[in-house]
Amino acid sequence: MQKNFKVAVQHNSKCGYIEYDERSKSVKVAFDDAATRQIIEAYLASEHIIRVAGEGLMDFKDVTIRPAESAEQLKTALTRIWEKTGVHVDWSRPVA
Repeated sequence: MQKNFKVAVQHNSKCGYIEYDERSKSVKVAFDDAATRQIIEAYLASEHIIRVAGEGLMDFKDVTIRPAESAEQLKTALTRIWEKTGVHVDWSRPVA
């Protein structure tokens, strides 16, 4: 049985989490503050062009990222969420 990917997030001293279900390719945002939840949901519902590292040290390429497409694409999108929304991803905090 495959486990869903979950990661903790915080914004303005409030905490929540994002969960990705690989089977249904859906993203759930659990955040008590409705305004912050809407910001996160809007960001994750959008397509993003992100420069990702290639094989060489200075090798980057533009990749179209659709966060709900896969856990890997979601993770890539989350690396830029702080810059776009001010929401911090707390990769090290466990989510039950």
